Amino acid sequence: DGKSYKIVQDPSRFSQAGLAAIYDAEPGSNLTASGEAFDPTQLTAAHPTLPIPSYARITNLANGRMIVVRINDRGPYGNDRVISLSRAAADRLNTSNNTKVRIDPIIVAQDGSLSGPGMACTTVAKQTYALPTPPDLSGGAGTSSVSGPQGDILPVSNSTLKSEDPTGAPVTSSGFLGAPTTLAPGVLEGSEPTPAPQPVVTAPSTTPATSPAMVTPQAASQSASGNFMVQVGAVSDQARAQQYQQQLGQKFGVPGRVTQNGAVWRIQLGPFASKAEASTLQQRLQTEAQLQSFITTAQ
Repeated sequence: DGKSYKIVQDPSRFSQAGLAAIYDAEPGSNLTASGEAFDPTQLTAAHPTLPIPSYARITNLANGRMIVVRINDRGPYGNDRVISLSRAAADRLNTSNNTKVRIDPIIVAQDGSLSGPGMACTTVAKQTYALPTPPDLSGGAGTSSVSGPQGDILPVSNSTLKSEDPTGAPVTSSGFLGAPTTLAPGVLEGSEPTPAPQPVVTAPSTTPATSPAMVTPQAASQSASGNFMVQVGAVSDQARAQQYQQQLGQKFGVPGRVTQNGAVWRIQLGPFASKAEASTLQQRLQTEAQLQSFITTAQ
């Protein structure tokens, strides 16, 4: 487009606001600038100048939702968009192609410490996912001209990014389709916009943790009726959502439902007569399946 771009050398001094694009290519149809196949189901983004790989907290300025994405590609170029979000990231933020967002980088040091604009008013909790080393795209004949974090970089996930939902229950979000992946997919989603007075961003540790073990709570009491639901995720495919809800219902012995919210289908377990019963299931989901969730009200 005739415009020159320079890689951000000091993300600690970088923050940006502008319109976000949505990258809707088919899974595996393109290789990203990091050398991995594009996957629209992961919380990733393309940015013209932030280091690859790196992390940034993205805030939807229209509704206050925020998630952490991994920057793994370049673009968008030649238009008025400042970042291109994967479909999963856009769905979680509830953005369109005319939504203004704020980009705040998160710097992950080799020792796991976090800093940068994306850590403002943020508390850190440790988790255990490691970012793969970027592939050598030079064929061994040289090094990449793009500087950025390398080696055993510790990624940031959304699994304990918290605010308060309208019912006062903690809102947490995480990968909800099974075992941890290299970057835990996350959701920070409520039935309506919520304030985030003290969000918590998770930084993983270098080795998979098998301890400390938590005391498994007693099985959650089921209620034939109630107003509290435990939401474990939201996906864009209805059949996938229903299948996963049924699997969780059988595993934990609780009823559930799948509800539509725009372009995504929410996976919820319940209902429960009290928030305490819903919280008990939340603890079981965490300890028995390493799943994060949040409590919402049935609508």
